[in-house]
Amino acid sequence: MRISVILSAYERPDYLKLALLSIGSQKRTADEVVIIDDGSESDMAASVSGYAASLPFESVLHVRQDHLGFRLARSRNNGIREASGDYLVFWDQDIVATSGYLDLYDRHGRRGEFLVALPAMLTEEQSGRLGMETVALGDYSGILTRDQIKVIRRQYIKDSFYYMAGRVFRFGRFRPKVRGGCFGIMRDDLLLVGGFDENYRGWGAEDDDIGRRLYRAGVVGRTVFRDEFIVHLWHPHRTGGEASPNLAYYGRRLREIGRGDYKAVNGIDNPLGDDRPTVTRLK
Repeated sequence: MRISVILSAYERPDYLKLALLSIGSQKRTADEVVIIDDGSESDMAASVSGYAASLPFESVLHVRQDHLGFRLARSRNNGIREASGDYLVFWDQDIVATSGYLDLYDRHGRRGEFLVALPAMLTEEQSGRLGMETVALGDYSGILTRDQIKVIRRQYIKDSFYYMAGRVFRFGRFRPKVRGGCFGIMRDDLLLVGGFDENYRGWGAEDDDIGRRLYRAGVVGRTVFRDEFIVHLWHPHRTGGEASPNLAYYGRRLREIGRGDYKAVNGIDNPLGDDRPTVTRLK
């Protein structure tokens, strides 16, 4: 199975290098990395081009769209369109992983299911202690606390319960939820629902939307991430606690999805807007 990692980026080339190092140091690394950039002002491609080329990927692409506000859904679709893998793993630049994380996608990924993980959330102090050597080894036992590991294990139990209950009793049938920076899915399953809905502009609700559409189309969530997991680097939040501007649109779409309309309104086949991304091959 050919795996493409779709790696979301915006500014912070230091974090992007750590994410690339983590992907490149996996026991089963990606065949391809597609860096999707939501309009960084700095030249992210130039910042990581030499480094990305040194890592063991067959190819690395940088796909940048103009910055017209927060357009993560559109940026992810840009990556899907350019990716060549038959299995897509979504990753954010503020994420690093234990060494066997991608291997679980390779061994457990299958049609009709998406796999989803939960990150361990680092504090500012913990992130400051995270160096290149730790990321290359993929071993965070010297940084994470027992309580942080317990959170991951508890979520594993919850998500496993939801998966089994959904299969047997139809209980909790929209869980596990999609977590956009840490899930994997067969490309054909994603195309079935049209990818992400690009009408979600500004932060929030795009992950819940695609999760609902996947479940409505018969593609269910599952977790296999108990001992292999991801780690979220600390950084200031950009949203400031404001309510998502997408809630009204999401409420309307929930009703439509419930009636069977699981295709993205503006998705892979009919992008929103006339601007097109710039694609740069880094390897």
